[in-house]
Amino acid sequence: MSLNVLQVIQRAGRLHGLWASGQDPTSDEASDALIAYNAIVRAMFGTLIGPRLGPMALSGVAAQAENGGEYQIPGGARFTLAAPANPRSGQRFGVVDAALSWGAYPLTLTASGALINGAAPPYTIATAGQNTRFWYRGDVGSWIIEADAPSLTSAIPFPDVLIAYLPYMLAVTIAAEYGQEVRPDVAAAAMEGREAFARTYARRGRTGLDPVIGLQMPAPEPAR
Repeated sequence: MSLNVLQVIQRAGRLHGLWASGQDPTSDEASDALIAYNAIVRAMFGTLIGPRLGPMALSGVAAQAENGGEYQIPGGARFTLAAPANPRSGQRFGVVDAALSWGAYPLTLTASGALINGAAPPYTIATAGQNTRFWYRGDVGSWIIEADAPSLTSAIPFPDVLIAYLPYMLAVTIAAEYGQEVRPDVAAAAMEGREAFARTYARRGRTGLDPVIGLQMPAPEPAR
């Protein structure tokens, strides 16, 4: 499958009958849908994908990151940060150029037994102020940079089994903009997609797992 962003947008529109098979949205429609797509993916980080990140201060010239930390890297010298050890799918961490000094003192990231952004470490960030967040995709063994899709032809950094749900999730988001009602089957597939992302990636802390978003806990039975 490996749909790109435009193909997800096309399928989302067809679920509402906005575009016929083989027909593309206009440039304005595509631009609006790209914004909606990026908003969906951005909102999944810290909810359906991994924990929300908390600020962590550092000192010295080296440290070991843990899941859920957003590390404030000190200035004045080159710093080496090791990505969380033994990562599981959905774990996240971030780095912040607290001193705006990475242009002079680049940050080096290492990862034991994992790739960083699809390449073997070390990974260097040498642009001042280039604060970056990463999430771990276990099926490819790589820490992936969290970033908006820059164009309609951008690849989507999820496995095909999850990409298949994105047109339904986007269709729900754009329905109101086009005055469309959301069909029950589309709404159900969008919710199933959220649950699939949560089952795959919604780890909390080192070992915890939040309940899947959208599922209701059964009410307790009345006392007999």
